[in-house]
Amino acid sequence: MQNYILTVVQCGNISKAAQQLGISQPALSAHIKKIEEQMGIVIFDRTVKPLGLTDAGELYVEYLKKKVDLEKELDERLSDLDELKWGSLVIGGASFFNVSYFPKAIAEFSRRYPNVNIKVVDGSMPEITQMAAAHELDLFIAPPWNMDDSCTYEKIFNEKIFLCVPEQLPINDALKEYRLPHEVVMAGETDRWAAARRNKGRVDFSVFRDQPFIRLGDNQHIGNIMAQLFERHGFSPEGCISVEQTMTSYGLTLAGVGISLITEASVRNGHMKGSPAFYLIDEDLGNRDMFIAYSKHKYLSNAAKVFIDILKKSL
Repeated sequence: MQNYILTVVQCGNISKAAQQLGISQPALSAHIKKIEEQMGIVIFDRTVKPLGLTDAGELYVEYLKKKVDLEKELDERLSDLDELKWGSLVIGGASFFNVSYFPKAIAEFSRRYPNVNIKVVDGSMPEITQMAAAHELDLFIAPPWNMDDSCTYEKIFNEKIFLCVPEQLPINDALKEYRLPHEVVMAGETDRWAAARRNKGRVDFSVFRDQPFIRLGDNQHIGNIMAQLFERHGFSPEGCISVEQTMTSYGLTLAGVGISLITEASVRNGHMKGSPAFYLIDEDLGNRDMFIAYSKHKYLSNAAKVFIDILKKSL
C-alpha cells in the first residue's frame, strides 16, 4: 500500500497510477482511503490538478520515502553480507549511453552474480539525475555536462568524438589524407594514427560549410559540441535535420542523409552495418570523459561497487 501512495504522487493522477500498478481505480482509491483513516489525515488534495498533497500528506510522503530507502538499504546490506548471492541493482542513463557502454559490463556481472537482479532505466539526463537524487536508481552513466551537486561522479574512461560524413558525399574525395580508417577506430588505435599523420590528422571543420548536417538538441552533450563547432568555425548550415537520439543521427549518416557526430564507443559497440567516412575534429572538442555517478546520500552497495569495477574494465 505504501508504494501505491508513492506511485500516485509520481503520476499526479489516481487513474494513471492505477493503470501503472495494474489495479482498478476504485481499488486504489479504497487503499488510499484506508491509509488516510488509519493515520487520521487527508493525504491528497483532490481539488487541484495534477493531484496535490495536503500539508499532512507532504509530511507523510517525506517519511514514507525515508522508510522505503531504509528498507532498500537493509536489503542491500544483507545482500552484501551474503556475498551477493541475491539482491538487486538499478542502473540508468540516456538510451544511447545504455546501449553503448553497459552491455559488456552487464553480461560479465550477470555471469558472476546470476541471482542479483539488474534493472536498466532509460531516460533523459535530467530525468535520470532526478531519479538518482530520489534514490530510485543506484548508478547512472553521465557525460561531463550539467553535473548535479547531490551526486558523486567517478571518471570511467575518455573517448574520441568523430565527425561522420556519408560515404556518398563527393567532399570525401578531397579529404582522403584526413580520413580515419574504420579498422583504426575499431582497434582503438586513433591516437597512434593521428600521431603518425602529424599535421594531417585533423580536418578543418569549416570545409564542410556547404554540406548537409544532422543535429541533436543543444541540451545534449554531443549536440552542444556540434553547436560549438559551428560557432568556432563561423557558419551555421541551412540544410539540417534535427533528431533526438545520437544513434538515429548515425543511422541517417549511414543512409547518406547528412553529417553527424558519433563517439568512439558507439562505433565500436553499436553493431551498425556499414561505415561512414570518419574524421578527427578540433582536439579540445573531440574528446570527452565519461562518468559513472550515484547519489551522495544513498548507501552504495557492494553490488554497485563491483559493477563499477567491471564497467571500468569493460571500457
